[in-house]
Amino acid sequence: MSLSQRNLSVLPAAAFPILVILIPASPVQAGSYLLSAHGDSANGVSRTSTAALGYAQGNCAHCHEPHASIQGSEPAPADGSPSSFLLFTTPFTNQSTSLCFDCHVDTGSRQTGGAITNRSYAYRAGGWTSDTLNDVQESFAFTSPGSSHNLSDIQTFIASQSWGYAADANPCVACHNPHAAQGDPENAPNATKSSTTRGWLISRPRQHGGNPWPLWGDDASERMNSYTSAYQAPYRFGSTSTYEPDGSTTQDGANLTDFVTFCTDCHNATNTIYSTNLGRNLRQIDWANEKHGLGSADEYIDMLPPYTAGSGSLGYVLSCLDCHEPHGSSNPYLLRQEVNGGALAGAITTTTGSTFSYLCERCHDNTTNTWQDIHHFTNDSAYARRACSTCHGGYPQDCSRCHYHGAITGSGGVNQTDYSPFNRRTF
Repeated sequence: MSLSQRNLSVLPAAAFPILVILIPASPVQAGSYLLSAHGDSANGVSRTSTAALGYAQGNCAHCHEPHASIQGSEPAPADGSPSSFLLFTTPFTNQSTSLCFDCHVDTGSRQTGGAITNRSYAYRAGGWTSDTLNDVQESFAFTSPGSSHNLSDIQTFIASQSWGYAADANPCVACHNPHAAQGDPENAPNATKSSTTRGWLISRPRQHGGNPWPLWGDDASERMNSYTSAYQAPYRFGSTSTYEPDGSTTQDGANLTDFVTFCTDCHNATNTIYSTNLGRNLRQIDWANEKHGLGSADEYIDMLPPYTAGSGSLGYVLSCLDCHEPHGSSNPYLLRQEVNGGALAGAITTTTGSTFSYLCERCHDNTTNTWQDIHHFTNDSAYARRACSTCHGGYPQDCSRCHYHGAITGSGGVNQTDYSPFNRRTF
């Protein structure tokens, strides 16, 4: 059944003559919506109160009420008048109250059935099914030492750009086109991604002003292997033969959305983005020169498979989601709990000196105290050997004290100004 047919199916027969006059001569471009997670006729949006009135699954009226209110018990339009975009409730209020959270929550959802499951990226792409996070509202509720994208900050930032967002737009639409976004995995919320249950759920923020606003990643030119030939997919959880994001043997990112181009629409070397959670501006990211980006390594590094050890010209390029969750995490800086085929050895905190090594050790080999080797014992080591307390103060160092986006020796974090080399990127 087409979208137009579903709309008409809930109207009385007397309305048809009027509708025939109002239907435009050109065809309605509803294809992307009918293929979306919201518009799917079998698994799409279906608000309980409107479904009871006969609106079919996927019908626009489950979110948009064109005449200000549809009879029913919930919820009345804000201030007795239609809300922005003719939505059934206010698009966004705060970090815990949002139109999206009215349905994308595990308990109390307005969706028929009472819950919508949305798993973490470590679960869906990494295959780490031990993760108990199961809904979007929960993922945005993490606080220190956990972290999440601050939705108010996102709303403020996108409204300041020339990308066509309204000032009161729901911040979720900065990354997701609700009329096109697909489930990933498609129609399988409690499953991990596979080559047969793949969808594409994001749209680039800076492409928002286009008509239509396209998905990002669904085209072969929008994958990591198109961004760079130096991408190596990490292992899937518990495996040494299958890889993220879909448990296949593909390693070059041909099946992975180009998250670098997507994320750097906002997180780049130019934009200033204030973080309410951190109380400062976010670090600017120059992915063209960072070592985890397109920049090369300076010295010899020991790596864990599937990455190989090497020096100098060695330059793997990571996808942002190889290390970060997109919505929120129980770790700081949205860091994943599972990376490169295994869970982190423990929780990362901002107060214990050595806990960031839990993340680094998922790819960098530290089985023979390699941190010491890399910094002091290789032929091209960064620092001369001295008494440990000279730099370390007699306690383990947090990797993030020197290694973070944009970090350069002598730039802060730790007092490196007395030691060469100066001005070397440390991330």
